[in-house]
Amino acid sequence: NPMPIAEILIFEGRSDDQKRAIMREVTDALARSMDAEPERIRVILKEIPTNHFSVAGVSIADSRAAGNPPGKK
Repeated sequence: NPMPIAEILIFEGRSDDQKRAIMREVTDALARSMDAEPERIRVILKEIPTNHFSVAGVSIADSRAAGNPPGKK
């Protein structure tokens, strides 16, 4: 069986404990759903700076600074 690889993008700012939990829980979910051995599963976690992502042309960092989180009206 091929080695499952999950790539996950998250915004920066999560603690190391939170990132470890994400990787552990994704590994567990893939092991269950794909009947894969956890030792064969790879998880790549990429953090995106909030000034490198925008909604409607406004960066997440700028939206947060203005007190206007994206997706809220």
